[in-house]
Amino acid sequence: MTEGVNKEQVNGVEAPIENMVETKCATKSVAWYDIVVILLFFMLSQALGGFVTAFLGVRLPGEAYTTSFDADVLEEAASMQARFVAITYAISMVICFALLWIYRLLRGWKGVLSLRTTGWLASFRLLCGYLLMWCVSIAVEPLAELLPGDQSSLGGGGWLLVSAVMLAPVFEEVIFRGYTAGILRRLYGGLAAWFASSLIFGLVHLIPSVALSATFSGLVLGYFYLRYRSLMMVIILHAMNNITACFLRSIDLGETTIRELLGGGALYWSVFAFCVVVAVVSLIRMGKAINGIKSDNYQLKM
Repeated sequence: MTEGVNKEQVNGVEAPIENMVETKCATKSVAWYDIVVILLFFMLSQALGGFVTAFLGVRLPGEAYTTSFDADVLEEAASMQARFVAITYAISMVICFALLWIYRLLRGWKGVLSLRTTGWLASFRLLCGYLLMWCVSIAVEPLAELLPGDQSSLGGGGWLLVSAVMLAPVFEEVIFRGYTAGILRRLYGGLAAWFASSLIFGLVHLIPSVALSATFSGLVLGYFYLRYRSLMMVIILHAMNNITACFLRSIDLGETTIRELLGGGALYWSVFAFCVVVAVVSLIRMGKAINGIKSDNYQLKM
């Protein structure tokens, strides 16, 4: 028994009154409109990033490049497109993080995002998350095929690796897991944060087929962030998924579906059925686990 310390229950856990007061005050430090502001920063920074990139003289490929029948010219066009995207994304990330830093000061948020890993189990969890993201992607593929989708605007070549593997995982995970899921978790609990942040993550991808896949991938990423509180883990997981997609594009399989790759026969349907079962069971189990995460004194940090 500890003398001299008054205790009460905070979310079912006995805690000193001092901590309870801090918890209640911390909960009041964020509001729903913070998410709106952060998303506006995300979109505004990308618009400004594109403007600055163009101002610096970085060109998009012209019609002479994109309509050519010469393979070398088309490859150069893809590289030019990817370079523009990568530089735009880098500038956008700097602008957005600067705006967030100013907004954080105005709102009085303190601390840093947790980049910690989860010990020796981190590698195993990353492997499980990576495989699960692909199972989910294969499970929703038939529906994604019905939706319009064209990712040629991303370009190709080495510049695509810069934007998709180095920049996008950091930028997007800070915004959609670190901030969006973190704020929603504090306000409404784990389950609402999991669903809403994943949906928002999908919608900002704009291309319908990509948005669908991103939403379900966001559920996997959101689970790992909310469950293990490690931004580094989801950044690495996001990068692993993207580097695989880049590899497939490099060998001209980027637009090839699993059904086309496996021929659409018994092998495909076996793989598809397995992925559906794994995806459904895993998402249900993740939802149950996250449902136990209530809004608490989770520290919004950046």
